[in-house]
Amino acid sequence: MSDRAERVARNEAISREINERLEQAHEGAPSDRYLRMVCECGLATCDRMIAITTPEYERVRSDPRRFAVLREHVVADAEVVVEEHDRFVVVVKREGTPAEIAEQRDPRS
Repeated sequence: MSDRAERVARNEAISREINERLEQAHEGAPSDRYLRMVCECGLATCDRMIAITTPEYERVRSDPRRFAVLREHVVADAEVVVEEHDRFVVVVKREGTPAEIAEQRDPRS
């Protein structure tokens, strides 16, 4: 695995862990209420937030290879857009190393 792929995977794992804590902190909130969560992209300089409801986030998290990111933060060589929303897109990691890393570092596994 390249240094870049490892760095991207590490950044995504950190973002996902933060969002897991944010979701837990808002447990019991109305399901249609937007939560502010960090973009789960692998860009090292990203500090952007996305608005997402708990049900939307749970759909993303139903597959450890899926991440919620800003449209302009898609890393095309490592992931494919599978859903588009007005506030974010959902990407799935490409087969091989990107998908394996996402599954290995899933905090829900």
